[in-house]
Amino acid sequence: MPNHHLTTLDLVCVLMDTDVRPLDFALLLEFDRKITPESLARGAISARNRYPTTGSKVVDGRWVRLAAESCRSAFRAVHSEREANHIDSFLRGRLNVATGPPVRQIWMGDGKDGSGCLVTRIHHCAADLLSALGWIRHQLRVAAGLDGPCAVPIESGPPALAPAPPGANRNPDWHRCAPIWTRPSRASAERRWTTFTLADRGLSALTSDGDGFTYNDVLTVAVLETLHWWNLVHDEGERKVGVWLPVNIRREHFLGFGNASSRIRVRRTYADGLALADKCRAVRSQINVARERGEWVVPEQTFPTRALFRYGSRIARRYLNRPWADMGSASFSHVQRWPGQTDPVFADVRKVAVVGAMHRRHALMLAALTFHGQTRMTITYDPALLWRQDLAAIAYRYVRTVDAVVLGS
Repeated sequence: MPNHHLTTLDLVCVLMDTDVRPLDFALLLEFDRKITPESLARGAISARNRYPTTGSKVVDGRWVRLAAESCRSAFRAVHSEREANHIDSFLRGRLNVATGPPVRQIWMGDGKDGSGCLVTRIHHCAADLLSALGWIRHQLRVAAGLDGPCAVPIESGPPALAPAPPGANRNPDWHRCAPIWTRPSRASAERRWTTFTLADRGLSALTSDGDGFTYNDVLTVAVLETLHWWNLVHDEGERKVGVWLPVNIRREHFLGFGNASSRIRVRRTYADGLALADKCRAVRSQINVARERGEWVVPEQTFPTRALFRYGSRIARRYLNRPWADMGSASFSHVQRWPGQTDPVFADVRKVAVVGAMHRRHALMLAALTFHGQTRMTITYDPALLWRQDLAAIAYRYVRTVDAVVLGS
C-alpha cells in the first residue's frame, strides 16, 4: 500500500492536538450478548486491513504502514471489575499517532456471562464519527462470523469532498462567540463525561420541508438555550453564545472512510421571546445559509501546508488558533442516521457513549448518537473548569429544554 499524504483536515487535526486538549474521541459500547476478546481481536486486525490508515502511523505528513505486531498491541482485554478506572486510564493523555496506530481499543469483559464494554479510542486525523462507526461495524461483523476477515490491506483513499461554492469563506464575519462561565481554574488535560437518554417522542420524524426544522435543529437549540441559561444564572447573561457544529462534507453522504467533517458556526441571534419552535426554524435558516455560502470550505492541500507540518507546526497552530476565528462557545455533534445502524451486530448494545474531543477554547462538548429509537447524549467536560454538580444542572436543563419543544412551549 502506498504511503498516502494526510488530507488538509487530517493535518489540521494533528497540528491542533495538544497535551491539554488531545484531539481524539472515544466510543463506548456496552453489550448484553457474549463476545470473546479473541474474536474482537481478529475483527480489529481485519478492520485495519479494510481501512489501512488505521493500521498506520503519521510520519512527515504521510500515513506509513505499521508492522502487524505494532497493531496487535493496540487491542487488549481486561476484567471489568474496575471498569471506571480502566476507562479513565485508557483515555488519559495524548494518542500519539507518530508512534502507533490512530485507533486503539480495550474490551472490558464480564467473566460470568461474556458481556462487556468495548471502548474504541480514535484520533480525529484518521476518522470522524461516521467512519468510526463503520470501522467498529466491520470489526463486529468479522467477530460474529457474518463477514470473512480482510487478510491484506486494501488500496483506498480518503473520502471525496463536496466542491465548495464560488466565494466560499470559512470566517464570513469577525464576530466571535463568548465562552461559557467556568470555575476559576486553568484548563486541565482530564476528561470526564456524563451520559443520558433523550426519548424520541416523535421528534426524529421532523422535516425541514414539512415542519420548518429537524430533530438536529431541536438538539442544537437546546444546546444554545442551555449555554445561555448557564451564563445567565452566573450573571453573565450578556455573553453571546454559539455552537461549533459539524457538517458532513462527503460528496456522497455516507461514502468513504476518513475524516470528512468540517464545521460551521450557529449563533444564538434570535430574540429571547420567540417560541422554541421558531428558534428551531431560525437555527435551520442559519445552517442553510452557512451551507449555501460554503462556510464549511476546506482549503486545497498545498506544498506550504506540508512544509508547515514538518518545519513550522508552531506557526501553523498560531494561525489555526488566531483570535478572530470563531469556534463557538462549545461544540456539538449528532449522528442520527448512519450506515449499519440496524445491523444485528448492534442489536444487543445496552448503552452507548461518545466521549468527545474538546477545543482549547471550550470547557465542554456535547455528542449525541441516535439508534434503537432513542438518543444517547454525552457531555464531555474538563473537571478543572466545571464540576460534577455543574454538569448535573446543565444536563437537567438540557433535557427540560428538549421536552419543552415536545410540549410546544
